[in-house]
Amino acid sequence: MDISEILFMLIVGVGMGFSLMGMSTAILFSPILVSIYGSKLGNGIMFVPFLIADLYVSYLYRNNYDKKIVLKLIPFSVIGMVIASIFANSISEDIFRKIIATIIIFSSILFFLKKYEHKLTKLSWLFGVFGGASSYLANVSGPIFNVYLLSYKQKEEDFIGTRAVFFTVINIIKLFMYIFIFKNINTFTITRGSVAIPTIFLGVFLAKKLLKIMNQKIFNTVVVLLGLIVAIKMLL
Repeated sequence: MDISEILFMLIVGVGMGFSLMGMSTAILFSPILVSIYGSKLGNGIMFVPFLIADLYVSYLYRNNYDKKIVLKLIPFSVIGMVIASIFANSISEDIFRKIIATIIIFSSILFFLKKYEHKLTKLSWLFGVFGGASSYLANVSGPIFNVYLLSYKQKEEDFIGTRAVFFTVINIIKLFMYIFIFKNINTFTITRGSVAIPTIFLGVFLAKKLLKIMNQKIFNTVVVLLGLIVAIKMLL
């Protein structure tokens, strides 16, 4: 690794920290990693630091998560990952990204149409399957799950805790799939991903400070709008 690659991964780590707190920033730099290293290696590089950071955030918010929501989503998400692993070689990444982007935009619009917002809680199967598949293929599942979780109107701490615990469980399952099926966890991806780990904690720290000065309504709006912006970029 040269110095520019190291600096880039340190910046990516800060973004990952913000993403873990629900800010959806990971989806902004995920396409950059994929464009540099390719989809397979790019996902592998992001995976290791995300897994470690999810464990950390889950510990921080171990008393602030909704077990029922996590258990409701996991089975459908696993189905989505299995489907993705089967069709990963037959569906182009570009087409899949456009499908995910369309779902994000549609669900975000429903979120802002308040009379429909509560109905999103009944679509755990849809968010789970597509969220699991997008997590496996492209690391763009954050906005999908954010919109779904925000529809429960949780407090910021509960939203972050539920999100972190859910992704920790999913990533532990995905670890075995990445090692034995996708085969993108290796020395190359681990060494580059490890560079981002220290600054992830900096990103979490900065995000926590930011969240303290934001009220619940602004927080929800920012999270959904970030997802919308990225979804539109994915369609272009």
